[in-house]
Amino acid sequence: MKLYVTRDPKNMGELITLDIHDVLYIENSERTVILHTSDGEFYPLLPTLSTFEHHMKQFDFHRLDRTNLVNMNKITDFDEDRSLVFFQESKTKNGKYGTVSNNSKRVVKRKLKEHNKGGE
Repeated sequence: MKLYVTRDPKNMGELITLDIHDVLYIENSERTVILHTSDGEFYPLLPTLSTFEHHMKQFDFHRLDRTNLVNMNKITDFDEDRSLVFFQESKTKNGKYGTVSNNSKRVVKRKLKEHNKGGE
């Protein structure tokens, strides 16, 4: 099994893939889990949106409001009036969408404009 870890407890360092078979022991120290290997100490990636935001920027994920992190390359439509982005051409009852804060609307519009220019 592979785990995503960093070398720092706040998970802001480089993402590393660690094989569970390389772990010598797992320690709990001051409410922090530490994975010990012969190569040093590693910290499991904490499942917070802020941690993912830090690491996913390089893949063009953006925090469009406080509740979601959106893959900007997957947006197919933007409803500015309702502040929603969609990920499929046809909007269906069960379709996926993300919400957009007022401050992020210009980011979405710019990205869609860039995407449309690239498709011409």
